[in-house]
Amino acid sequence: MTKIQMNRTLRYVIPAALIAVLVFASPLAVTAAADGVTVGVAPATVTGSGTFTVSGIATAGSGNVSGTAVFIQVLNPSQTSVAVASASVAGTAASGGYSKTITAGGSTSWINGTYKVTVTYGTSSSAPPASQSATFTYNSATTTTTTTTATTQTVTQTVTSTVTSTTTATTTSVSSTTATVTATTTATSVSVQTSTVTSTTTSVTTTSALILSSNEVIVGGVAFIVLIIALVGIALIRRR
Repeated sequence: MTKIQMNRTLRYVIPAALIAVLVFASPLAVTAAADGVTVGVAPATVTGSGTFTVSGIATAGSGNVSGTAVFIQVLNPSQTSVAVASASVAGTAASGGYSKTITAGGSTSWINGTYKVTVTYGTSSSAPPASQSATFTYNSATTTTTTTTATTQTVTQTVTSTVTSTTTATTTSVSSTTATVTATTTATSVSVQTSTVTSTTTSVTTTSALILSSNEVIVGGVAFIVLIIALVGIALIRRR
């Protein structure tokens, strides 16, 4: 083949090769469309063994999201993995939502600080997967509130006192004697009694009095008459 013939051949081969490359590269470009994903974490602060939810929307670069899932990884402040999980993408369209609830704590790797949650989603082997991250704060200590209630109790006490009073009666006898006649008089005194009940003092006073019965009056009168008669008789005897 001469040089002139070779140049003519290359003149037709090169354009044909370029056309072939464009024809076969177009399907590859469509197949390699990128996937997408969004991510959010709630609540923003997790305490102790509390839970948090990772959720978002995944988008397939080609086809639909039916039967696909996202991959979730949680890193602590020291970049140590403390949790991994997967969540199915709901729906049959080109995009769909996902949600996964994870329980915090349970190991010494759960230290206080800011945690990073990374979600990865990929449906094509010829394109890199989509990846997005979100953060939350973790506190291992829980706060305990103690309420103290003071109760005041009032006690009422009733005291009953019993007071016993003793009364003593005294009898005094008075005797008077003249000549051979004796007159006896008996007087009875009434006691004075004081009673005290519940710190209140009540006093009752009775004045002693000489009380003569009717028989005693008659006897006294007769004795007096006999005395007079005796004195008169004695006077008459002396005159004689």
